[in-house]
Amino acid sequence: MKNNIQSITSAIGCLLLITGCAQQQQQGKYNAAPAQVSTPAPAPSANIAYFPSGSIQGSGLSVEKTAPAQVLVGQPYQYSYVVSNLTDATLENVVVMDRVTSDFTPSDSDPAATSTGDGKASWNLGTLAPKEGKTITVKGSSADEGVVTTCGWATYNPVLCQDIQVVKANIALTKTEPSDVLICDPIPTTLTVKNTGSSALTGVEITDNLPSGMTADGKSSLTFEAGALAPGASTNFQYNATATSTGSLVNNAKVTSTEGVTASASATVNVHQPVLAISCKATDQQYMGRKFDVSYTVSDTGDAPAAGSKLEVIVPAGLNVVSAGTGQAANGKIDYDLGTVDTNNPQTVSATFTSATAGTFDFAGSVSGSCAAAASTTCETKVVGIPAILLEKSDNPDPVAVGDTTVYTVKVTNQGTADDSNVAISIVVDSELTPVSSDQPGATINGQTVTFPVIPTLGAKQAVTYTIVAKGVTPGDAHTKFILSSANVTTPITAEESTTVY
Repeated sequence: MKNNIQSITSAIGCLLLITGCAQQQQQGKYNAAPAQVSTPAPAPSANIAYFPSGSIQGSGLSVEKTAPAQVLVGQPYQYSYVVSNLTDATLENVVVMDRVTSDFTPSDSDPAATSTGDGKASWNLGTLAPKEGKTITVKGSSADEGVVTTCGWATYNPVLCQDIQVVKANIALTKTEPSDVLICDPIPTTLTVKNTGSSALTGVEITDNLPSGMTADGKSSLTFEAGALAPGASTNFQYNATATSTGSLVNNAKVTSTEGVTASASATVNVHQPVLAISCKATDQQYMGRKFDVSYTVSDTGDAPAAGSKLEVIVPAGLNVVSAGTGQAANGKIDYDLGTVDTNNPQTVSATFTSATAGTFDFAGSVSGSCAAAASTTCETKVVGIPAILLEKSDNPDPVAVGDTTVYTVKVTNQGTADDSNVAISIVVDSELTPVSSDQPGATINGQTVTFPVIPTLGAKQAVTYTIVAKGVTPGDAHTKFILSSANVTTPITAEESTTVY
């Protein structure tokens, strides 16, 4: 009866997995035969089954089972399953199940069974890639003689898979400009756009809106077409901007794409400007022929040094340049090369002049720099002469008889280099004589005094001559006085002429 049950069990195992079934049935059939001690142990048997159809056609999975044909009581032995994906597709939820009779005592398996119980064990192998295979090894032993029957089968879920690539669109924009420039310098600007995502970008466009006080080719807004950018690709756009005002200018730019991603970038440039200022200082008044100085002070009131600064002074006509200092005098002007005028560090230059003529002379000076607007100034010096009055007098004849006349002549000469004004002359005749007449129209005789009309201006080197006629009245030594005053003569000039009357 026992042998019949074992045969039935072996037959069931054959339906599930062909592996080892023929050997098992033969073992069951010949189990009662006397043992042949000298016969070598049969070689392990290997069989293969296909699931789910039972044949290779129409099946996606093969299970190959290898087990020993004969083992010794109490000695460990093992059998194995090789599970293979026959398809070019992925198989999921691959589960291998093994049922063994109670005469087998399992020790372990590789891999470990997912679940065990009631003489069955299962292994959830998960996913098998196309053509992938996995091996399960079961180890154990048998304590009694007899036949151990192990049957295995497998299930799986065929899955149709297709990859869909998920990419991300992303973009970056950077903008570089120098941090500090002079207002006359170009502002080199670079815009760099980069595809920082994993998706290709199309319709990439940069808009750069320049701030107030900055233009590029006369425009306040620029547009750059970058077109299509592959992932990781980048491109640059460069241009030169021009500042029209000083201060901190913030330049903002934006990039857009057809995919809807955007980025912004900004750069700040500080625009500086040297501002030249000039002042002039001259001697208010100087005498003809005397040296006098004129100085110019150049300063920078801006926020940047004024490089390449030059000062030009126009020499007024009629002046002689005695010294130009550090300048070069030629062709009616003096040129000074000031180099760089630093802020809060003014430079002063001077020149020395003389004049042989009187007059008011204007000294015009202008300064300019390589990045500074020109500035100008003017100052003046009045060159004056010195009036020098010479008073000459004479009498003729001398001596003179009582009742006769003598002629007094007075000559006033301006020997100086400047005009004199309000020149007044009078003659006081001594008592031994009496004034009779004068050749000067407008002259008045009042007692012993003869007064001549005031001369409004007596120019340099000019002279006037007056005469009066006096008559002797009393013998004696007469002392006639000549008195002169003018705007330049603060104390009247007095002279005497002695005449003998007999």
